[in-house]
Amino acid sequence: MRKVWKGLAVLAACMTLFTACGKEEHGTVFTYPSPETAVSARFSPGKTPSQRAAELAAMPKNPLTGEPGYPESALGKRPVAIMVNNLNAALPHRGLSQADILYEVAVEGGITRILAVFADISSVPSVGPVRSARHYYTDLLVPYNALYVHFGGSNPGKAAIQNRGIDNIDGLIYGATAFTKDNWRAQNRGVEHSYFIDGAAIQSVAEQRGYSLNGETTAPFVISQKKVELPQKAGSVYVKFSGYTNSEFTWNPDTGFYEKKRNGEPHMDENNSQVLQFANVLVLSTSITSYNGGDLREVALGSGTGWFFTGGGVEEISWKKGSYQNQFAFTAKDGTPITGNVGPTFIAIIDHSMASSMKIS
Repeated sequence: MRKVWKGLAVLAACMTLFTACGKEEHGTVFTYPSPETAVSARFSPGKTPSQRAAELAAMPKNPLTGEPGYPESALGKRPVAIMVNNLNAALPHRGLSQADILYEVAVEGGITRILAVFADISSVPSVGPVRSARHYYTDLLVPYNALYVHFGGSNPGKAAIQNRGIDNIDGLIYGATAFTKDNWRAQNRGVEHSYFIDGAAIQSVAEQRGYSLNGETTAPFVISQKKVELPQKAGSVYVKFSGYTNSEFTWNPDTGFYEKKRNGEPHMDENNSQVLQFANVLVLSTSITSYNGGDLREVALGSGTGWFFTGGGVEEISWKKGSYQNQFAFTAKDGTPITGNVGPTFIAIIDHSMASSMKIS
């Protein structure tokens, strides 16, 4: 149903650009439907435009992206959050173009990890390479009520998982059974860059361990079914995490998505050869310091300021979180909660010192 919906929304564009017609999930642009779209008659034959529009509006929606056509079987189910390696040796990534929300935050040595959140466990493709947990990433995933997939972890990371009672799937335990090992990557890139997992395997382990798959989830902001436009326009944003890692997001008005670059190159998904694209991008500024004087990082997640990009525009925002159990709260300058566009979201968390390196054009 999700693919049917999106196929209808972009069929006219695909007629003139045949090679674009193979895109699926987040790789295809979400277009706010026009009741007069003639092709929708094929989806709802014999119905008037207003009846077809009502039918589309009544479809279940992804709780994290607002996309219609969400499987009814996934309603009331818990999300999955997967820790993904982001070293150069981990490229190309798999499955990130299908994630609903991505977080990127620094870990030790100036590198970053990516936390990929999927609302529907049954639709999780092969994702990875899966890497080790860090304690502040549990602050990000707990509010989603998500299952956590990782491959080992730092001592504070493992302690946070245990102390917070997080249902998790650890590759150090299930690497030989639930995870798939890419032997070429293991031999040429290193074993730590070679393990992947998909939704069927996650569900199987969760059932073995007695983890409930039922439960509600909370999105970090409201998704509007009407197009959101901000008064201040912004075509792109460059985000620097460290001397090793940066990301860049460029607005494509033809698709309505921000296309991501990683260290200057298009950030691609090996599963489908698609560049990562997002309807909403948030950059949050905070304090990232040493954890107990060592190489590990500590990320302050109390409150701060940031920038919100959507619909080709930008606005400065404030954010608040506090307890690891709390979801983020994002507000505009006037104190009203922000509202995003339909589609996936990318959230970058950077140290205050990196804010001056951010470039908005």
